[in-house]
Amino acid sequence: MATYNISLADLRQDIAGLIPAELVLRWNGQDKTSARHEQLMAPFRKRGTLVSTDSAGLSSLTQRYSLAQVMKLVSEPKEVIHSYGTAIGGEAIGIWAADNSQMFFEEKIAPARVVAQMLGVQERAKALQVQVGIGIHTCECYKVGGGLFGEGADFIEAIAEDETSGGEIVLSEAVLEHLTGSVREAARVREDLQEKGALWSLMGFPGRVEAVEGNNLHYPMPFDEAFFQRLRSASLAELGKEEFPEYRKIRTVAFVKVDHHPQKFLLDSFTDMSLINLSVRRIASSHGADVVKSNGTLAIVLFDEGHDAVGFARDIIEGNRALGFTAHVGLTQGEVYLFPLANGEREIAGNPVNIASKLAEDSGLGGVLVESSVALGERSRKGEPFRLTLSKVDLTGHRFVV
Repeated sequence: MATYNISLADLRQDIAGLIPAELVLRWNGQDKTSARHEQLMAPFRKRGTLVSTDSAGLSSLTQRYSLAQVMKLVSEPKEVIHSYGTAIGGEAIGIWAADNSQMFFEEKIAPARVVAQMLGVQERAKALQVQVGIGIHTCECYKVGGGLFGEGADFIEAIAEDETSGGEIVLSEAVLEHLTGSVREAARVREDLQEKGALWSLMGFPGRVEAVEGNNLHYPMPFDEAFFQRLRSASLAELGKEEFPEYRKIRTVAFVKVDHHPQKFLLDSFTDMSLINLSVRRIASSHGADVVKSNGTLAIVLFDEGHDAVGFARDIIEGNRALGFTAHVGLTQGEVYLFPLANGEREIAGNPVNIASKLAEDSGLGGVLVESSVALGERSRKGEPFRLTLSKVDLTGHRFVV
């Protein structure tokens, strides 16, 4: 494997993504104390209510519909969430790619109002084919580079993604204590989540919902305006017949997920993310790969050929191991859409991305997992065959131990 010489000295010229290089360099340039951490992070500190959402049944949808059809179905609830959230002053966080979303409501906006708006979302979403689970938590967090960080932000994002069902709202105790009347009475304890904290569920709220709908449907889209308008105006049947050649590509997709060590200070986590991001980008460059995104936690990298992707994946695992991290890589091949964004970046969508992410994040297997859509020829004999069922989707392929 090549040597990539990843160090903090390289951050100024090479860092990309959410974390400001100057912040990481200032933290690592002097003694790391609690007082100094507070001083550096004070400008980024926020307190308010966080809303995280996750769609239900995305994996099964990808088996029944074309990519454009799935994107329309997933976009519809996001439009509702953004409309109701911004109607009371909520701020959309990040790019709402895949099937999740996140919003932040400043402390001056009462948590009870946020809950009422999300009840309105769930009422409206009943008419949609894709349902969402919503998590709501009030806490202190840090807004850095357009993202939210901190224990509270991580907590409610995980709850929304892993512990909610379609049509459900899960509330933390910090939110419940602000509720009164019929909404509070309707909340039921999620006893199955006791080890994660005190959490309550609102499902099928029977009372009258006091919510303001709003009219701002333009959530932070992972595609350009022209594609968004086509999604909104076309029927499912019409979208099923369109190929969108201006966006459509056939590629091998490498999805990289890197495990982080628990850190006492958030800025040490930012340091880890910066080093991982540097590692991914340099290794990708050495393999002639196309990095669509890399943020120090995950990366999506594209290749023309499967064997090139396997070599990259091996180097990624070994390179991160040398830095003290554990990387997981899933490889698939197929049709994806690549979208240019207004900020000069790009986003990607497609079932190969979803499958590769499941292999990297949910399989529980180490090494390089190559799904059967990737043509490896004779090289496949060197791998161990696997068969997995993830999110009700059967996957087969070969695993290469690194």
